[in-house]
Amino acid sequence: MIEVSGLHFGYSRKKSVLNGVSFRVGKGEIVNILGPNGCGKSTLIKLILGFMHAESGVISINGRDIRSIGRKRLASLVSYVPQMHSGVFSYSVLDVVLMGRVSMSPWYKYKEEDYEYAQRALTRLNLSHYAERPYLHLSGGERQLVLIARALAQKAEYFIMDEPVSGLDYGNQFLLLQVIKELSQEGLTVILTTHHPEHAVFLGGRSLLIKNGEVMGDGPSEDTINANCVCSLYNMPRSLVEQVSFTHYMKR
Repeated sequence: MIEVSGLHFGYSRKKSVLNGVSFRVGKGEIVNILGPNGCGKSTLIKLILGFMHAESGVISINGRDIRSIGRKRLASLVSYVPQMHSGVFSYSVLDVVLMGRVSMSPWYKYKEEDYEYAQRALTRLNLSHYAERPYLHLSGGERQLVLIARALAQKAEYFIMDEPVSGLDYGNQFLLLQVIKELSQEGLTVILTTHHPEHAVFLGGRSLLIKNGEVMGDGPSEDTINANCVCSLYNMPRSLVEQVSFTHYMKR
């Protein structure tokens, strides 16, 4: 279980980003984090990953404060799938997926077991035929699948995804969401941020709504994501919310 309790964080004394955020994520859950720009979604992700430390409050994983967990151990517990990126070096797809095994491989020397995990991850996502292809030659959607394969190869208990479909076209967004949904149904624990309420409804699970650094809603996505919620969360007039295309996903 990941438990966040009374989390406070600010980038300066005058700018508070998170104000007493608390929630739990049980094993096998999928939790969608939604909120307007600047509400603290990405900051919350960075805090859970240990990239930054909160001013007060506690983040624990499996009952242990993350501040007491070493980087290598944390990497074996939590895997991270960032937003779509272009990459720099022309590694092969297999090389990128193998990077998920670094924390398990002393001195970064891969063992036969590491290659087996990487190949299984590629096979699970139907990417085996891309193994030797340069990562930079893939489309945006294919690259995101490779990053998910890297996370799978890591064999972590928890998946953290920061806007995983950002920058993808409409079709690839939902193809990738379907993969995430299937992984969750197979028992993986997923926490992801999104700007799209319809994506949260599609994925199901729970939705955590954050506004002005505070939790304004937390519950099953099909109940939490509704027209009233969207109006309040994004400061949108009801008349506009009812016109947009995703309202057929939501309860009125």
